[in-house]
Amino acid sequence: MRLRVSAPDFRLKRTQVATGVIGVVVIGAVTAVSVGASGRTGTASTYAPVAEGEVTATAGAAGNVASADSRDLTFSTSGTVKKVYVKVGAKVKEGARLARIDQTKALEDVTAARAALTAAEATLSGADTTTTGGTGAGAAGAGVTGGATIALAAYRPTTTASPTPTTKTSTTPRPTKRPSTAPSTPKNSGASKSPGSGKSSGSPGGTTSTAQLEARVIQAKNTVTQAERTLAGTVIKAPIDGTVLAVNGQAGDTASASSTFITIGDLKELQLKATFSQNDVAHVHIGQEAKITLSTDSAKTYAGSVTHIDANATTSDRLVKYGVMIAFDDVPSKVLIGQSGTVSVTTASAADVLYVPSSAVRTGSHGTSTVRVRQGDRTVTRTVTIGVRGDTYIEIKSGLSKGERVVTSG
Repeated sequence: MRLRVSAPDFRLKRTQVATGVIGVVVIGAVTAVSVGASGRTGTASTYAPVAEGEVTATAGAAGNVASADSRDLTFSTSGTVKKVYVKVGAKVKEGARLARIDQTKALEDVTAARAALTAAEATLSGADTTTTGGTGAGAAGAGVTGGATIALAAYRPTTTASPTPTTKTSTTPRPTKRPSTAPSTPKNSGASKSPGSGKSSGSPGGTTSTAQLEARVIQAKNTVTQAERTLAGTVIKAPIDGTVLAVNGQAGDTASASSTFITIGDLKELQLKATFSQNDVAHVHIGQEAKITLSTDSAKTYAGSVTHIDANATTSDRLVKYGVMIAFDDVPSKVLIGQSGTVSVTTASAADVLYVPSSAVRTGSHGTSTVRVRQGDRTVTRTVTIGVRGDTYIEIKSGLSKGERVVTSG
């Protein structure tokens, strides 16, 4: 095609040609400048060839460097801080003591709970002795108290003499009468009301059953467990090997069980925590590749991948955003916790495909995509099927051939 330029328009046309050359550098494709058939009164159109290669779509966001495994640690009970064993930046091992609050009340509660458990177990043990003592020989002389008396009174074979002299059976033969058991009845009744009884005789009398005593022992054990747990909660210990990132208090301060007192993190596993818009996060998935750029060196990028996406959104200035964690493949040696940076996540890509600049594709109200193609000395509109919609280019699945020229502007 011959380009005719008149003298008055020379400066303008030269500018247009220069612009076309710049376009070649920016989009990486050959771009030409053409003048419409109407000559000097026509509108200039810019063309780009249909090329073949890779199309990539990305989603970008800003964020800050954070530990992949960080823990906010609190005391399990409120109290006065007695000792802080570490400072910010200290490297600690799992199980190391980090801070402690006053333990006076917690220790008293543990002592009282253990004493109550001992008493409950002793009472249950006495009831068990009563049960077994009433069936053995010589139980009456084995120091068995109240509960044993009930068991002996209830277990009285006719051939065995009563341990109580006043209820002993007569040895004089009486063919017409049997020995009366009435004298033993008051004894049994009185024994069932013995203050030392730990076993119910099954008769009315308000005595405590073995099941009730066992329940009291279980309850006492639970109280001991809770008291010991509270005592352990007066000390903060490191749950992992890591570095102390924050200490929110000092000796003499009042610590609350609901407030973080120490934060610890693993600096060997660092990530960039970024916030994505709800439109972009819809295309972000765990495992996708990413490029991270830190504010201290914007010319260098670090490879990474998506490791976590928050399920709940945050709203700021009416903008809905989601937190996304991107892990460094290789952690930079001088990166700092809290350092700012940006990330670009590859959300889709297609290799060895035909593509055109994004500006060449127009999408209609029904989702139909069209492009304007240069054919000889005229331009025609053609419907195309698109694939990956990248940041700069769009994949063309059908409707165009490699080398054809499409209108990108004008």
